[in-house]
Amino acid sequence: MTRSRAFDRPSRIWILALGVALSACASAPVGAPTASEAARPFALKYLCGDRDVTVGFAGDRPQMRAGGASVELRQVPAASGAKFEAAGDPTTVFWSKGNKAAVTVRGEAWPECRTVATGSQALRASGNEPGWRLEAYGPNLRFETADGGIRLSRRLGPSAVSGVTTTYTAPAASGVLTAVVSDRRCTDTMTGMPHPKSVTVAYQGKVFEGCGGDPAALLQGGDWVVEEIARGGIIDRSRVTLLFGADGRVSGRASCNSYTGAYELTGEGLRIGKAATTTMACAPPLMEQERRFLEALAAVRGFEIAPDGALVLVSADGQRIIAATRP
Repeated sequence: MTRSRAFDRPSRIWILALGVALSACASAPVGAPTASEAARPFALKYLCGDRDVTVGFAGDRPQMRAGGASVELRQVPAASGAKFEAAGDPTTVFWSKGNKAAVTVRGEAWPECRTVATGSQALRASGNEPGWRLEAYGPNLRFETADGGIRLSRRLGPSAVSGVTTTYTAPAASGVLTAVVSDRRCTDTMTGMPHPKSVTVAYQGKVFEGCGGDPAALLQGGDWVVEEIARGGIIDRSRVTLLFGADGRVSGRASCNSYTGAYELTGEGLRIGKAATTTMACAPPLMEQERRFLEALAAVRGFEIAPDGALVLVSADGQRIIAATRP
């Protein structure tokens, strides 16, 4: 099976950030909406080191809030991604590249930014055979097939919510595009990457099936308790855990010691960097279990969500770490 090249590179992904109105308070905890945001759901928040950035719309105009100030943005040419400058101030820049962004405020380059929260009206979805991509951001929707046969950019009509399903519509002269988005796990047929949403797009008599939402949402949110390491069980009354943070760090208990490391989701899978640990000594069986866990963690190249909701971390040679959530 050959993957379409049209959508391979994150640098070709349009900006997702311009969702709806921007946050009224940049100092609010990342991911926690302010009272103003509750009235006007924000599009996307990024964490840049220990600084947060919110990007969204004020009416039809893209804006960014960073460094305690709100600035209006205008798009400028870029070799890749989607690049914006503050109106009248080319030293303030927001440059989106997939799920990451580069931000410069009044000439100061901030640390690399990662997506940490999305608004309810920000959506990115894609599918294969034929390849297609859809993005809904703020008042706009954009849909394109990999072969270039369909390229549609329109204002969104009213959306309808029923249970765990949201239906978006975009009227056009050539017909109405309808996107049905369900909170049901979906696995990309090319990469095997799980996503939190299943998406069906109907347009001009054709139906396109695919996945949407941020795969990181399936990892984040609480502790995973490891139950199996490379086909071996866990020593009774020992504890091995994983906590995936929105800041790109994974941490937990490795058996004896606590650990922390970096993780990254790419278009093809999940990679976890070498973890740093504390230096306690425990009984030899616990130390051996800890060694096996940390080696298996460093070898992870992807993840799955099992039918029972368990997290399965998979290495290139098929070895697995299996973890479940527990109250």
